[in-house]
Amino acid sequence: MKRKLAAAIFCLSVLGTPAVASTASGSIDPANEPVQTASLATGGLSASSSEVNMRTVKYTRAEGSPFTGIIASIAPSVCDGPRKSEALHYTYSASRPEEDLPACASSVEAASAIDQTLPVFTIADSAIDALAAEAETGLPDVPIIVNKNVESFIRYFQTNGRKHFEKWLGRSKDYMAMLQSILKESGVPEELSYIAFIESGLNPTVRSHANAVGMWQFIKGTATRYGLRVDWWIDERMDPEKATYAAAKYFKNLYGMFDSWYLAAASYNAGEGRVGRAIKKHGTEDFWELASHKKGLHRETKEYVPKYLAALTIAKDPESYGFETVDLGEGLQYDKVRVSQATDLRVIADASGTTVEEIRRLNPELLRWFTPPNYPGYHVKIPAGRSGMYAENMSKLPAAKRIAFLQHKVKRGETVSRIAKRYGTGVQPIQHLNNLKGTRLKPGTVIMIPVRANDGGARKKGKVVAEIVTNMELKQLI
Repeated sequence: MKRKLAAAIFCLSVLGTPAVASTASGSIDPANEPVQTASLATGGLSASSSEVNMRTVKYTRAEGSPFTGIIASIAPSVCDGPRKSEALHYTYSASRPEEDLPACASSVEAASAIDQTLPVFTIADSAIDALAAEAETGLPDVPIIVNKNVESFIRYFQTNGRKHFEKWLGRSKDYMAMLQSILKESGVPEELSYIAFIESGLNPTVRSHANAVGMWQFIKGTATRYGLRVDWWIDERMDPEKATYAAAKYFKNLYGMFDSWYLAAASYNAGEGRVGRAIKKHGTEDFWELASHKKGLHRETKEYVPKYLAALTIAKDPESYGFETVDLGEGLQYDKVRVSQATDLRVIADASGTTVEEIRRLNPELLRWFTPPNYPGYHVKIPAGRSGMYAENMSKLPAAKRIAFLQHKVKRGETVSRIAKRYGTGVQPIQHLNNLKGTRLKPGTVIMIPVRANDGGARKKGKVVAEIVTNMELKQLI
């Protein structure tokens, strides 16, 4: 794993560490034929171009290579005259360059000069080991400065925003230790945890007007790109632990694109595309200079970084700014137990000797009364020290507690009562399973219908989604 990580860092640093390039005929002479190279971070900007020397055009990829996926691209120069200083962008599919030509190539003929294969690229073990050791130290810390813009937000948090900031500090007792531990484990600065202050006030269930959700305010597309599940059953943007791992990956990618934590933070707010265009428009990679221009970045993004730095500065030393010191301690404690199928939260609460309210507090990502089906290896959180009790009680659960449920798409004019009659079940179980308070339904809505596990007639009328464990009385289904 360390070797793969080191190789990825190698690519993204645009060959900043010496590597050994070789061919079947021996080593490559560094004096011959400079080659333009550009590093392509996933979906983002290229790093600045640099030169390496290679002659061969043969390309091979070892099985399981860390270079799988498009990381770096290399092709001989097609430029006449002095090389331009900006990065040259290439996009490769397998081994063929596509799309963007070098900045100095303006004709179709120029494209023919780009070799259609990549050179063999061998990295010496010593270089990989050195990079692996470097990777363990993580990325640079966030530089903390206090200028007039930061001071303005410090005053705001001390006055008009004081009530909100006190609430954020209070929540930090539950979550901050965990957030910082995950960020450190992921190799990014712990100081990034305070971005969650200004994103959500450390509220794991908050939803913005733009449908960004959770402590880290992910939109659905970004969440799923970084491995979070978002569907009818579960929204892992609300899981502080999983969402923080996803945020750490996102921060790493943003830093790889911009080589600046301020630009990475601005991109987290506005999107890497907008920040990239602002850099190109104004010809600077200094956040404060970008923020000084009227056009390029929105006001919200210009204020985002100083607001973040103000929150970080106060939270690091609350007493100096008129707030009570918060003892972070160990934070929220819980055990995680594997749930193999959809299970009623009341069953989980009973088995672990706690309340449904506590289970929901520990698992804010669960949108229904049941854990999600078709989720191999899903772990639900229960109070710390209860995993043994839970396992013992669940092993005693009778088979009669198991039922099945079907999916039903609501048609115009259908009510809960009519649907319940169709499937031979009750109104209350349908309401319970779908978190419904009334009986009216919106056409096109997909709801779940609980039925007896052995009810063949009901199964023929709808698709069985999963078996579930519930504490609903079976007589309610009749």
